[in-house]
Amino acid sequence: MAQAKYKEIAEFIKKQIDTNVWPVGYKIPSETDLSVSFSASRMTARKAVDEVANLGLLKRIPSVGTFVEGKPAKSSLLEIKNIADEITARGHYHQMTVLSKMTIVPNGAIANTLSSFNSKVFKILIIHSENGVPIQLEERYVSAKKVPHFLEQDFSKITASEYLSSVCPLTDAEIEVEAIMPSKILRHNLQIDENIPCIKVSRSTQSNGQPISLAILYYPSDKYKLTSSIHIVKQG
Repeated sequence: MAQAKYKEIAEFIKKQIDTNVWPVGYKIPSETDLSVSFSASRMTARKAVDEVANLGLLKRIPSVGTFVEGKPAKSSLLEIKNIADEITARGHYHQMTVLSKMTIVPNGAIANTLSSFNSKVFKILIIHSENGVPIQLEERYVSAKKVPHFLEQDFSKITASEYLSSVCPLTDAEIEVEAIMPSKILRHNLQIDENIPCIKVSRSTQSNGQPISLAILYYPSDKYKLTSSIHIVKQG
């Protein structure tokens, strides 16, 4: 049985996205152009575009056009991975933009997590982008006593996670996940619309029982998803 024409067009669009011929942000041909290329009606082309858009791969902007949205990035919730490695494994380009690096004396939850009352802590803010699209804002606090050379690193070239793993291997972690509505500045940094919620992951890590880092990671919910897998051992 011959494949329905709209399916043929939809498969073509998905292939162009999957092979990165049409990268994230690319304006795809109009429905009229697609209908001409495939000798189909404009209604058929529209049905094909709708199908791909319903998969979350396309975004329509009225009076402007239809753009590649890309597949939501995915990360394991129960594993601590270097985000640069995750992005590279997807065949995409990773970029870091350092917003700030500073030394603070924290109080409250941060001081408690890092056991650093009246002690200095390093703080960094970094945007991680995948193919030019922001997918994570990293707000990280690091014990200055345990990792004294942290702020000396060039975090446009090496991730904080990669550096910390090299100087003090991480042995324990505690992870908390929640959904939030982002502030104006967070929306600006992640380039998301006002009605898009964020995934907030708070992750504290230790090395041999010593608190090292507290990372607060923000992800745009329309571009990222967290997964986990559990091995169930049959009892009895």
